[in-house]
Amino acid sequence: MTGEAVRQDLRSPAQVAAAQTSARVNELRLQADSTFTARNKAMPRPAYDAGILGPQDEHWEFRHLQSLGAEETLAWVDSCNGAYGRSPKRARSTSRATRDVLEWLLLFPGETWEERWFASGLDQSPRTGLSGLSERLERPRKEISLGITSIVRARLVRPSYEWMFSSKQWNLSQGAVSFLDAAEPVETPRMRSLPQYMAAHHLVRRNAENAIARVMVRTGKRLGQLTGEDILAYSHTARTSTRHAKEHLAWELLVSLGPLAGEPATLRAAWHANVVNRRHTVETLVRRYGIPESGVRNLLIDYLEELKPSMDYGSLESLSYRLIRLFWAEVLDINPAQQNLHLAPDVAVKWRERVKTTLEGTPRNETASTFFAVRALYRDIAEWSHEQPERWAIWVAPIPLPRAESKASSKRRRQVEARMQQRTRSLTPLLPAFMRSAEDLKEKGHRLLERTVAATHLETYAVDGVTYRRHDPPVRTKANTRARIWAEVISAEAGSRPPVPVGKRADVTSVEADSFWGWAVASTLKETGVRIEELLELTQLSLRHYVAPTTNTIVPLLHIVPSKTDQERLIPMSPELVKILVDVQRRARGTGQAVPLSTRYDPNDKTFSERLPHLFARLVGPTQNVLSNHYVRKLLIGIASHAGLSDGGMPVTFTPHDFRRLFATELVDSGLPLHIVSTLLGHLNLETTRGYTAVFPEHVIQAHHAFIERRRQTRPGHELRTASSEEWQEFEQHFLLRRVALGTCHRPYATPCVHEHACIKCRFLQVDPAQAGRVEDMTANAEARLDEARKHQWLGEVKALEENLVHLRRRRNEMLDHPGLSVSPTVRLEGSPTSMGSSSGRTLRNLSECRND
Repeated sequence: MTGEAVRQDLRSPAQVAAAQTSARVNELRLQADSTFTARNKAMPRPAYDAGILGPQDEHWEFRHLQSLGAEETLAWVDSCNGAYGRSPKRARSTSRATRDVLEWLLLFPGETWEERWFASGLDQSPRTGLSGLSERLERPRKEISLGITSIVRARLVRPSYEWMFSSKQWNLSQGAVSFLDAAEPVETPRMRSLPQYMAAHHLVRRNAENAIARVMVRTGKRLGQLTGEDILAYSHTARTSTRHAKEHLAWELLVSLGPLAGEPATLRAAWHANVVNRRHTVETLVRRYGIPESGVRNLLIDYLEELKPSMDYGSLESLSYRLIRLFWAEVLDINPAQQNLHLAPDVAVKWRERVKTTLEGTPRNETASTFFAVRALYRDIAEWSHEQPERWAIWVAPIPLPRAESKASSKRRRQVEARMQQRTRSLTPLLPAFMRSAEDLKEKGHRLLERTVAATHLETYAVDGVTYRRHDPPVRTKANTRARIWAEVISAEAGSRPPVPVGKRADVTSVEADSFWGWAVASTLKETGVRIEELLELTQLSLRHYVAPTTNTIVPLLHIVPSKTDQERLIPMSPELVKILVDVQRRARGTGQAVPLSTRYDPNDKTFSERLPHLFARLVGPTQNVLSNHYVRKLLIGIASHAGLSDGGMPVTFTPHDFRRLFATELVDSGLPLHIVSTLLGHLNLETTRGYTAVFPEHVIQAHHAFIERRRQTRPGHELRTASSEEWQEFEQHFLLRRVALGTCHRPYATPCVHEHACIKCRFLQVDPAQAGRVEDMTANAEARLDEARKHQWLGEVKALEENLVHLRRRRNEMLDHPGLSVSPTVRLEGSPTSMGSSSGRTLRNLSECRND
């Protein structure tokens, strides 16, 4: 055979026909969108569902449309288009374009219209597909756009989220809004009348409607059939494609409307509940550490199940970590053949040594809790074996921990307590500077925001030695307002501290918000000594007041909900604390009439609270979110950095719990009994409170308690009787007579006035800040009288007036050095009568007004 050899085609006729069809389809198929623009810039990452068929649901309401012929399908689409109220001319144009698109889809393989849609490449070319199809059909882009949009609105196909994210004909034609109006004519008006919808910004409303419409189109469901999994799947698709999450309001609307009734109140709560931060079962807590199936593993599961009802979830999770990861997993690594709790001496020794070192090889800071957990395991099993021997007796074994470890643990506990007290003593002198720094940041942030708001675009201005230029980025889409205000730092004088480096743009809104919340958090922690979770759980309902029936004075109270020790308590508030919380309440309320509702996530208990008017909450996007623990610590670190605090050349930072120890130390130092301090802190044990204070050594406190007990035994019995009503009235009347023009006399009860009412000279006088003007008047009057006495040479009067001026000026300097100084905390907590005629009285009235709002 001469010439080129002809290769024999070994394919079957069916294979040849399939290859020809594939070649024809590839020729007709639209090209997928490029990942780069014409200027060689990367496009947003496409969603992972691009080109993938929609969910295969057997109960899909519109499944029957997939098997209709072209004419029947066109009639269905035209009937759906009638709901959009188009003019006859436009309806005919839309019908022609729809027919052309349907006939073009018939050229592609597939048994349903949806399969032909994805085979055509339309779904993977949301940006360029319209132009390509317009050229092939030789029809205007506008008509082809109407045809494609009509097919989608008629539920004939379920395009991917990527197509709906990137398709201009779907987004710019208000496809989502008109789709909701036509598809849900009853539910859509109900949704738009909800309070959450009415209170939201118009851009947030549109994002919510877009999200709901996209989920309905993709899933093929009606609004009332949507589930939480549908919204979460959409949210995950949007987030993984580098798009901002804009479906928060959509979730809240569906929860209120009914389809998601029973789901978490917010989308963020649903994320945590369905992803990583959820409550695990005991079996999951044990299995996640990868220990093999064995009798001991089942024993540990049963043991934790027994303890679960008496523990909160955070404690249960910590106990499982100590018993499974730090105990049994390490034992199996040392001796893989271990089948029971009876450890050989060498295995026990190796395990104790391993626990003292982390996986990185560094010493573990705390091992006592692990040793105590293991000791409790062995003891509980031994005790329970007497009650249920058939279940627990076979697992009874000697405790692999000698008593020397318990003694060593006590020593380490004392060392930790000593370090805590030393830290408290080192932080005490730094606290005033820290609070001044917080106040300074707050004032600077307020001035910067106020000046930036007054400036126009590109206007240059200076605030606190830093030169800024106002920058207004172009508004996106149809939004006519900006949620944030920006300014570029142009230059900074020596010694000034701009919020961002020179040449960078600062989010002035965030700078001012951070400075305010930093001051509010630090001031509240300093005045109350509450735990961080108790601070973040404060709501508008936590502000209470009590009116003393005899003196008719208002005592403001702060209600602390049960937290770590399940202790509910009421803390009397000082005037300074009342003012702080009033400012926080006004900030949280914003321009509204009431504090917005928000949900708080408990990272320890892995649960979400009910929607409550939390005080320490801020607006993040469209939702009101409670401050997180991480955000609070970040604010405190920023304040300490601004203050430049150091101890021995090392930078010093404050943690939320440091304020609790400082508060306890201040109260004990001022003379408040330890059991009262323990009650204010919510401690169940006085020993815990003693560990918080860094004032007296323990033996001094014990000796003092013994002295008090001896005194009680030697005192006459009639002195310990219950006071009569006359004696109690005399006691209250005694303190009512303490009111003087400048404040209140705080001398001990039943003691005479040694200065014969020369109050300005007395160290027991506590000057009310509201009487600062009176001090100035008295000083000016004394100076005028001194000039007159010198003129007439009344030497006795001169000497007396000079002594008075010394005390007056000392009082004035004290008030200048400590602007917020009033009565001491221990007396102020008693609700002294001075609160009604001073600034604190005005503050209480402000508090009452805010609560009435």
